[in-house]
Amino acid sequence: MAQKTAYIWGPISSFTGPLVSFLVKKGWHAHVACKSSLNLLSLSPLDLRSSVQAGIEAALGGHDKAKAFQDRIKIVEHNEFAKGTTYDAVVFSGIPPNFDEPRGPRAPWSAHELKDVLNGTKGAPLFVVSSLHGGVQADGVVPEEYEFSRRKPQTTWESICQQYETKVIEKLKNLEHPWFLVRLPLLAGATVDGATLNYSGIYSLLRELSEKARSIKELQREIKEIKLNFNPNSTLWFMPVDTAVYTFWRFIEDDQRSRTLNLIPTNSLLNMEWIKSVGKGLGVNIRDDDEDRLNVNPVLRKLLTDNVQVKNRNLFEVAGRYHIPPVQIDEAYFQQIMAKAEGKSWGETPAPEPKKPTGVSYSDRLARFYFEEILPDLLNSDSLLDKAIAQCRSIGFVIKEASDLRWHLTRDDGQTILSRYEVTDERPKVCFKLSGNALVSLIQSKMPLHRALLMRVVEVEGPIFETLKVTNMIERFWKENPVHADRLNNLQIENAAT
Repeated sequence: MAQKTAYIWGPISSFTGPLVSFLVKKGWHAHVACKSSLNLLSLSPLDLRSSVQAGIEAALGGHDKAKAFQDRIKIVEHNEFAKGTTYDAVVFSGIPPNFDEPRGPRAPWSAHELKDVLNGTKGAPLFVVSSLHGGVQADGVVPEEYEFSRRKPQTTWESICQQYETKVIEKLKNLEHPWFLVRLPLLAGATVDGATLNYSGIYSLLRELSEKARSIKELQREIKEIKLNFNPNSTLWFMPVDTAVYTFWRFIEDDQRSRTLNLIPTNSLLNMEWIKSVGKGLGVNIRDDDEDRLNVNPVLRKLLTDNVQVKNRNLFEVAGRYHIPPVQIDEAYFQQIMAKAEGKSWGETPAPEPKKPTGVSYSDRLARFYFEEILPDLLNSDSLLDKAIAQCRSIGFVIKEASDLRWHLTRDDGQTILSRYEVTDERPKVCFKLSGNALVSLIQSKMPLHRALLMRVVEVEGPIFETLKVTNMIERFWKENPVHADRLNNLQIENAAT
């Protein structure tokens, strides 16, 4: 069998991650686009190379299992296409399928990349992955066509989906290229093991219900009941991710495929049916009520009451042709996916273990000691700090907790000069504002400067390019010239004595 290659464009999301995993296990090769590390400020929804690598490995079951497929996966730079490769499919998935995944607001911008992708893949059929909520008509029905009048968006998420689908289709109208539109619902855990790549979409509701059920049991209430505001006779469109990926794969391999496919479960359930199964899985009764005290994502709360219908003639044709069996969305399924989510802390990164105290605490005297006694000895020695000040006119350091602790580095006649400055003086070109505790960690090389900036214990002001260069040099300077705790502890002993 001839080798097949797919070009995957879009974030490594709940859909594209499992799709790459599925394709390579089926013998396909996958070229996955990533954002250039030199273009961090781009509005593109693509991931950086490291994030793509981590997402694919997670979808394949971990680093060790991913090694077996490394020869079938190639991570390519933005708009990079392998020479001599004939692509069999292009999956353009600029919009993450679940509404609360991070790059959703950037999705409409991805339409601008479409022409370059098609030029690079040279005639391969294009599969645009959209959302059901990008195609709702004024009557509340999602058609199997791509040209129609859309209703006024009910939520921010629906507005993003509409903009994305509309802009992509407008681009495609002007291009002579074979393309197909697949609209996805929200995605939940796989039927096999309950796994998912991102705990988004319907998971915000499942987590809230799970925590509420646990509190009811802990309080040993006689009535084990949870109130939830939902429309019992509506359908929240979601399906297991492995079913969605399998059906999508069969669709792209089918030469007789339809132009548009609304990919939904063949046995869609009303809210009253699947919510009842969730309650059984949690050991509580969930009943409809106009008001509840649950902390549910506003978009998902709207979807629970929005009576949207989806046309699915093509889906049943596909399901019959590919012998796709109905999926059991029942008590056992919800128990499995919620147990998996619990084991993964619902996708949250566990809090780092607290570091052992160093015994050094901040004081204004410590700041003066560092800037007025330690730092001057390190200047004018061709250090990274000297090179940093050569990059811009002046660099300032301000201690947030104090009103008078401000120092700046300036350059005069080839020499680096460190001195105090006042609020009324000219502002340094690049200025770092540090908390006292951050200063203690930075000068001991306990924490890199870029992490301190991300955690906002350090703030920086200045032109972006000079700031990036200076930040990198100062971080390396502190790493190469740490102040040992013993020296700072001696200062603390002196402080206590005085």
